[in-house]
Amino acid sequence: MGKLVVRIVENGHPYKINCDEHTPVESVQKLLESISGIPFKDQLLFCFGSKLESHSHLSAYKLPSEEEEVFLFNKSRMRINSPPPTPENVKIAVIPINPPLSPPSSSHGPHPNLDDTSDPALKALPSYETQFRNHLQSGSAIYRRTLAMFEICERLLQEQEAQERALDVAKGNLDHFYKMVCQNYTEFMKCYSQQDCSHRKFLVDFGREKEKLRSIKIMPLLQNANRKCLLDFVDEENLQKVWEECSSSHGRFEKKVLELKTEFGDLNGQVQDLFSCKTSNFIKDVELSVKEHRRFMDEQKSIMQALSEDVNTVKKLLEDYISRQVSPSPILPHNAFSALGPTYNTHEKDYLPKMRACDSAISTLLDLCTDKKNESNLYVHNYMQKIARMQYIIKDLRYKFSVFSEALKHQNEQFHQLKILHGVGPAYMACLAEVERRKTATKMYMENAEKLSEKLARERDFEIRRRDEFVKVHSTFIPPDILASMGLYNSLNPCYVNVAPLPGGSTTLAVTDTTILQNDAETKIEALINEVSKFERESEINRNLLDRLRSCATSADFADSLRVLAQSLVRAGEESNEDSTFKLRECIEIIADKVGALSRQCEDLEENRDLANKERISFNQLQVDEIAAFLLNASGQYQAINRDCPYYYLSPDSISLLSDNRPSYIIGQVVHIERRTVESPLSETGTSRLTSSQESTPNPYGLPIGCEYFVVTAAILPDTNVDYSPRS
Repeated sequence: MGKLVVRIVENGHPYKINCDEHTPVESVQKLLESISGIPFKDQLLFCFGSKLESHSHLSAYKLPSEEEEVFLFNKSRMRINSPPPTPENVKIAVIPINPPLSPPSSSHGPHPNLDDTSDPALKALPSYETQFRNHLQSGSAIYRRTLAMFEICERLLQEQEAQERALDVAKGNLDHFYKMVCQNYTEFMKCYSQQDCSHRKFLVDFGREKEKLRSIKIMPLLQNANRKCLLDFVDEENLQKVWEECSSSHGRFEKKVLELKTEFGDLNGQVQDLFSCKTSNFIKDVELSVKEHRRFMDEQKSIMQALSEDVNTVKKLLEDYISRQVSPSPILPHNAFSALGPTYNTHEKDYLPKMRACDSAISTLLDLCTDKKNESNLYVHNYMQKIARMQYIIKDLRYKFSVFSEALKHQNEQFHQLKILHGVGPAYMACLAEVERRKTATKMYMENAEKLSEKLARERDFEIRRRDEFVKVHSTFIPPDILASMGLYNSLNPCYVNVAPLPGGSTTLAVTDTTILQNDAETKIEALINEVSKFERESEINRNLLDRLRSCATSADFADSLRVLAQSLVRAGEESNEDSTFKLRECIEIIADKVGALSRQCEDLEENRDLANKERISFNQLQVDEIAAFLLNASGQYQAINRDCPYYYLSPDSISLLSDNRPSYIIGQVVHIERRTVESPLSETGTSRLTSSQESTPNPYGLPIGCEYFVVTAAILPDTNVDYSPRS
């Protein structure tokens, strides 16, 4: 047997139940109903963040356990309209502060009569004994009441701490279901976003897609009275109705999704606010106050110990005096009696007032703990109502997600007809491509069949010749009837390879009737002849035009010659009424204007030729004082653009003068050129080992061993106007 600790969440009160691992959870719930008053149907038991099911045994949850406690949540208290918790009823047993004195505890009976003694201190000894016992009993009464109040304070603190742990369990349970609904929301919104984008495109492109299909005419052989273009493949009127229904449905569903997003956003905000609430603030205040007031209990214990010792002292003095009256003995020292007066004053003026002050402080602490416990009960009550409301919203959202997912599938099916509209064009093009592929495949198939037939014919001829030769050789020795009986006169039958037509007609989209095929072929041949004739006429015109263009190009004034040619084309176009002639004339006039502008630029360049030569970039072997262009390559090095020697690199010293934002190209004037050769990394002599900023890398340019290269030091030319044409 073990003890199962069950905490009532609404007030933190503990119940200890004797049970074992084989005890059903249902039995525990029935017992809790009898001792706590919480109905069986309103009980929710949680341990380790897991709910205890009524049909299970405690062993399924590794209970009972001394280290774990079970929290009992009252579902009826979590409803919205449930009343707030009743205030804590703190009961303290009435303990009289000045209890009646008990009779003397001396073993020698009542106090002896000391009125005849001449010593006043000895005469007051019985009175001191009585007063000291009175002080001890009063102090004991104060201490017991103070201790009872302090124990209640500790119990209230423990109950608040248990409530905080229970709220952590409730938050963990809420967080579990909240993460589930977050995952459902994320998955749904991902699917919805993709589908919404696709459906929105279908709706927007509907009119344009219809016109596109209307503009694409199908092949003449496929046309009939009802089918002229690709749009005729679908029911346009019905498709328009489908588009209107899809558009309306899409708009309604979009509004519903926006409402769902708003609802989820509200839930997210409420959950985050709920998780950010902390109950430990006022619990820490109570815990600190209880810890600070523990010194009052220690002080009372110390005073009680002193009072007890003083009572024992006066009792011993009285007993010693009585024993000396019975048997002669030395007289007691007088200073032992004289010290009782100051001790009495200490009791009255120090010990008992301090104990009353401690009692008052603990009473104030009890009021604080009681108030804080009532606050905690109310906080837990409101908090659990919020959690219950969140759980309800989460449950409702999870149900809505299943409904919305079904609506998403339904809408996708509704848009199927619009998808067909978008698929007609690609499908038709795919069919045309398939026709061409099949034509090619059929041709290859027939060619292979023809080759197979020829191969079989050759093999048959070879076999026949071999058989004839065999009979010719052996017929001299074997009678003909024997050879015939053995089947050696049999010949090899010929093999014919026939390609049967494909089912459903020819793959060339032609009809099978021979006459129709012949007429169609003649029509195509005639159209082809017309096309060839037209091409010959256009070719003749083009040849003439090409000759005239060639003569214009060789003339001294190219631009003026082109303008004359354009004017002649205007007259030719007016005679032939061909748009192509007018378009050609416009193009030639544009070319003439461009050529004229280029001619003027050439004249300007000739005038500044000397200046241009001085500022021209060198693309040959670089020399000092020449201008060179360096491009930033993939390895991060600046390499010169050079026709003869590609291995000119900008020196590290020149690169170090650049800013951190290195440009993609650099133009500079050559100051110094250093010739180097790449050697093996093991070599330690010569100039091939790269130095400067690349000393750690023996070959930073990635060149092969033995390759010759040049490191160029150049002065960077900012804002230099240079000519990028290569020097002749």
